[in-house]
Amino acid sequence: MLSSGAQMLWPDHCVAGSAGARFHPQLTIPPHAGIIRKGMHRHRDGTSGFFEADGTTSVGLDQLLRAAGVRALVLAGLATDVCVAHTAIDACRLGYTVTVVEAGCRGIDTAGSLAAWERMTAAGVRRG
Repeated sequence: MLSSGAQMLWPDHCVAGSAGARFHPQLTIPPHAGIIRKGMHRHRDGTSGFFEADGTTSVGLDQLLRAAGVRALVLAGLATDVCVAHTAIDACRLGYTVTVVEAGCRGIDTAGSLAAWERMTAAGVRRG
């Protein structure tokens, strides 16, 4: 149990060096792009792109975006009801304007995804 409460440890996925962790081959990443990795700790899953599992320890994304003058985010990914929702809600809490592209997301299950959309909407996330 973390100080922030109980957490779910998911099965291994997107493991560094595996096919699941690679970027799509058609994605062009500029040489100066910053890449933030999350969930790098073996015994705790990081589900937000902004914070470790404790909800307060930064992974560096906020600092990177602020340094670049970014104030609005468009998010898509897996899973709607976990990583996408946690990242979007944290981004709103940090003052970003956030749009989640629904067609670019998939959830673990329908009920969880519906609940995640309710939480995201309540936090100020726009549905795109």
